[in-house]
Amino acid sequence: GEISMKKLLLAAAVTTLSLSAAQAAPTLYGKVNVSVDSYDDGKDDKVEVNSNASRLGVKGEEKLTEKLSAVYQAEWEIDVDGGDDVFKKRNIFAGLKWANLGTLKAGIMDTPFKDAASGYRDVFNDYAHADIKEMMYGEERVENVIGIETDPKLMGGLVFALQAQQGESTSSTVTYTDGARDSVGDGISTSLSYANKDLGLEGVISGNFKSIGDFAAVGISNAPADAIRVGASFDLGKIGATGLFLGAMWQTAEISDYLGTETYRNVEENAWLLSATYKLGNTPWSFKAQYQEADTDWTTATVTGDTSAKQWGIGADYKLNSQTKLFASAVQREWDNKRTSAGAAATIPNADESVYGLGMEIKF
Repeated sequence: GEISMKKLLLAAAVTTLSLSAAQAAPTLYGKVNVSVDSYDDGKDDKVEVNSNASRLGVKGEEKLTEKLSAVYQAEWEIDVDGGDDVFKKRNIFAGLKWANLGTLKAGIMDTPFKDAASGYRDVFNDYAHADIKEMMYGEERVENVIGIETDPKLMGGLVFALQAQQGESTSSTVTYTDGARDSVGDGISTSLSYANKDLGLEGVISGNFKSIGDFAAVGISNAPADAIRVGASFDLGKIGATGLFLGAMWQTAEISDYLGTETYRNVEENAWLLSATYKLGNTPWSFKAQYQEADTDWTTATVTGDTSAKQWGIGADYKLNSQTKLFASAVQREWDNKRTSAGAAATIPNADESVYGLGMEIKF
């Protein structure tokens, strides 16, 4: 009798816990992407095992009323090859979502400017030594931000995103800024995007205003900059070229303010890319190719310079199932520096870089 009653109570408790968990069960997700890469930086070459932004995350949505939900996400980069810390912060936020209207979020998030490179535009995203952040401004995930994004249904496929960055610095002078970054919206990143699956078209225009970012050509990190990025991708299957997708992107960026005490008095980058992805019929194979250029004009007190980078790459993916693929890639990048007078060169000298890799990705 007593043992049976205890078993019954235990079963009831387990059932109750299961039900309460099922009402708003968080989703555990992630991907492990590991590759073996032969990398040559123009001076030395080595074979590396790379983790390619492998990640682990949990996300969920909690219904509050018929129209309102609480949303959350906590995602970390995980280090498969053992080079860095095991966990590194990626997108982590909490927010409110209004049905058919939009979402308000606060935390650490990719900028709308960065998101404008997604889809079929930047096809080597997250690849070690090949990601566009190696040579282009704008691939930032920013802390202390508040963001809004409209629901695609609100404006017939048109989506507006706005992100306000809080600098949280009370210092009266911060590198490359005019005054302290200590208030709401010290930096702004925004985008207007449109997607139409029937037409096979995606387009986006994005703007950054004193939004922090890196300028790889001169080795500057976290400089507030003003920038415009325009991107588009096309599914040519809609006009008969089944399996073929094209992507294009153009951007211009310059550091917003100078205090006159920095090595560089001016930095302006202009960049673009073209990409193609081809999914081969009813086979596990898909192929991709991308070409990109970034041209950075810079001046110091005594020198005017122009640093250009060109990158081209090809890749092939072989799907083992819907979540697992094998891949191969070959990417080359060329840096070229020109100076109008003798003096200190930019951080990156003339160099040819290359990376050839084989890898595997498992999503879960």
